[in-house]
Amino acid sequence: MTTRELPFDLYVHILEQLTPLADSDESITALVSCLKASTSFRAAASVTGLWEPHYRVRYTICDPAKEQSRKQSTGGDWRLMYLERRRIDLETLNMLSKIVAERGDGRLERAREVNTMFSFDAWNALEIAASHPLPETFREPGAPERRPVPSHAVPIRFWAQMLLGAIARSHAVRTWGTLISNDTAQTLELSFACVSSFFVYPPMKVLSQLEELVALCKAYFVEHRVPLDPAEFTSDAEKLRLVCLSICDFLWSCGFEAADGQQFHVLQNRFPHLFLTTHKATIPISLVYVFVCIAQKIGVTAAPVDFPTRVLAIVSSPDPDVSDIFIDVFGSRTQAILTLRDDIPHFLLQAGITPTSMLRYITPASSESMLVRASRNVLASFSNFPENPVSEDVLHTAFYASLVVNVIFMNNHRYLSNIINHINRFLLDLLPVLVDSLTPLLNSRLQEQLTTHCKAVIEEEKEAAATSHPRSALTREVKFFVGMVFKHAAHRYVGYIYGWDASCVATEDWVREMGVDSLPRGRHQPFYHALTQNGSSRYVAEDNIRPTCLESVDVRRIFVDAPEAGRYFEDLTQVDERARFLLSPELNAAYPDDEAFGDQWLKQGDQ
Repeated sequence: MTTRELPFDLYVHILEQLTPLADSDESITALVSCLKASTSFRAAASVTGLWEPHYRVRYTICDPAKEQSRKQSTGGDWRLMYLERRRIDLETLNMLSKIVAERGDGRLERAREVNTMFSFDAWNALEIAASHPLPETFREPGAPERRPVPSHAVPIRFWAQMLLGAIARSHAVRTWGTLISNDTAQTLELSFACVSSFFVYPPMKVLSQLEELVALCKAYFVEHRVPLDPAEFTSDAEKLRLVCLSICDFLWSCGFEAADGQQFHVLQNRFPHLFLTTHKATIPISLVYVFVCIAQKIGVTAAPVDFPTRVLAIVSSPDPDVSDIFIDVFGSRTQAILTLRDDIPHFLLQAGITPTSMLRYITPASSESMLVRASRNVLASFSNFPENPVSEDVLHTAFYASLVVNVIFMNNHRYLSNIINHINRFLLDLLPVLVDSLTPLLNSRLQEQLTTHCKAVIEEEKEAAATSHPRSALTREVKFFVGMVFKHAAHRYVGYIYGWDASCVATEDWVREMGVDSLPRGRHQPFYHALTQNGSSRYVAEDNIRPTCLESVDVRRIFVDAPEAGRYFEDLTQVDERARFLLSPELNAAYPDDEAFGDQWLKQGDQ
């Protein structure tokens, strides 16, 4: 029996019904299967237009230069472009699997490879891996997961997130490095967007959010009959003032407003991806950034002004007869436009600055100076926390971003020392961010300091990879084990053990400061490396450990409040007020007997 062929257009129409999916290969698998089927299906599935919606949904982030090269080499064929990106995905995921399984400096080199070879082209595949479904233990109740949980899902999520961070932060550092020789008014938008890169938020997403705001602002102008044609308003002082006031009004209509009281010191209102979305009640420099970006995109010559006490915006006209306009975006509900004759000198005198020094405070500021000021705002906010501080993970990330900005533009060794002290929280940054991107921007003395430390960390990783802690080699009993959940006897916090030493290996200063010798067994007992529920690290004497279990709400928040736990643990088992985590490949290799030891303890208790 022969099958009657359908018209070619009908085959194409059938394949057009496949739904583009961002995190599933289901539709693409169907297309690929058609390529291997009959001649008619193969011809239909090769139509480039069929692949475009799938490409655009799946691949939302890319390295712009590499994307342009792909378009040229494939002649813009969406099928060939998709297959090339899919090849990159598979190579990226293969390297990610090795990062999860390996210990030592091998994972550092693989992070460098992914960044060097693919950069943002690896983003979407890693983003999917970083959102793998969690084991049922960690899921919200009533939120069924239809996707299968892959092996090692939790450490895969952790290392994928670390790799995404390394890619984004490497790009940010290199972008900031270009400001040293090419700092223009147009660099402000991207250079500030890169601050969010430290939170694994790619700058192109920030730029897209700004574009959406610009579109809304133009619609607002049309509705309120505000001129949109630069040729109409740039040479007319009154119309230019109207445009400036209207941008301020538009921002307020969108929820952007001046933060006050404790809200002023909220850390989140310093980072673009947050003050553009969830923290629109924000500080002057953030509001000025949004104002300037919108103004520039609608044809206004605008820039920030590094004014004391609060950042202002300055708007200029190509017409020499139109004076510069100074806008206090933060105070625009009261007085948006400040006069150069009265208001500006008054505010400068209040800040202790004489009129003879006024010029430097009324000229457009460089992107570099604004980045440094923004970073110092972040550092200053650490001493002014509101009652509900953010997680330790956010604190360390914000601190890291601010330190890097100051190292690049101030070449201060104190900032570099602090980066070095924090690098273990951003381990995969070591080569792509610090060695490859940051080191070339520093002076020779700081280059040597950073290079020396990075080599030391690499050696530590090699040594750790060559070391294991079998219980059969112990000369002193270690009562507890990696993966155990405990409550501190004195401080009552809950922690998770991720390492142990048969005796205390801390420095003498630490032993004295912590009063270790006042414990029943002093320093002569096992000590445990632990994470607390908020993500901070602790070194805990065995005398202070009390086994405990976790409430359901705490279980579900583990990887939110203590993301580092994802590096070490895969699942959680609780029985009769006792709890233990299943170990990641890394911890299983480092403590080869603890999985079985913990399983036996869970079943039998202290007996």
